[in-house]
Amino acid sequence: CFILCLSLVGCKQDNSNIFNNDSYPMTITDQIGRTVTIEKEPERIISGYYISTSLLIGLGEKDNIVGVENQADKREIYHLSAPELLQLDGLGTVKTFDLEKAISLNPDLIILPFKLKSIEESIEQLGIPVIYVMPESEELLNEMIELIAKVTNNNEKGKQMLEYIDKHVNIMKESVKECEDVNVYLGGNSSLLMTCSSLMYQNSLIENANANNVASSLEDTYWAEV
Repeated sequence: CFILCLSLVGCKQDNSNIFNNDSYPMTITDQIGRTVTIEKEPERIISGYYISTSLLIGLGEKDNIVGVENQADKREIYHLSAPELLQLDGLGTVKTFDLEKAISLNPDLIILPFKLKSIEESIEQLGIPVIYVMPESEELLNEMIELIAKVTNNNEKGKQMLEYIDKHVNIMKESVKECEDVNVYLGGNSSLLMTCSSLMYQNSLIENANANNVASSLEDTYWAEV
């Protein structure tokens, strides 16, 4: 289901050599530049972000997930592909995270959105490996797939996922290349007067559909207020 949800995302890089079969312990750099050492293959994973949770399902890790983000019951992808996640503890949002509850679940890996960087110091003191993800653009989403596939020992599945995405984006681009291109304004879900800049994943969706994002010249923010 996760792969199908990403079928509009392009992969512009050669993925033939990015997945190295490293053994544990492994040291990686997460998406906010932190160096993290993973001592062993994770068996109890907390994901505080619906995008990383969806990816874990796609990588076959749903049985290893012990905690998820709040309001998981609103994610249709969970109902369809991993309904058991709906019974798990909700630990927070992109703005808050319940550290006490997370500790009680005895995780050996925590995945958080970059917007929770403010709790980095507190969570590092717990001695639990934490990786921050930032899938805000087409390139960063692909990078997140590579990163999480690597730390969960799913290199081959991650490679197959990126190849699948690349294949279907090319099919889609070919099907619309003769269409008259249009200018698109994308309104945010919080306000019609919030729109995505060129740094956002939504910008890639518009461009892959052979259209022009009217706010693509904005490069100093993610969501811009008109």
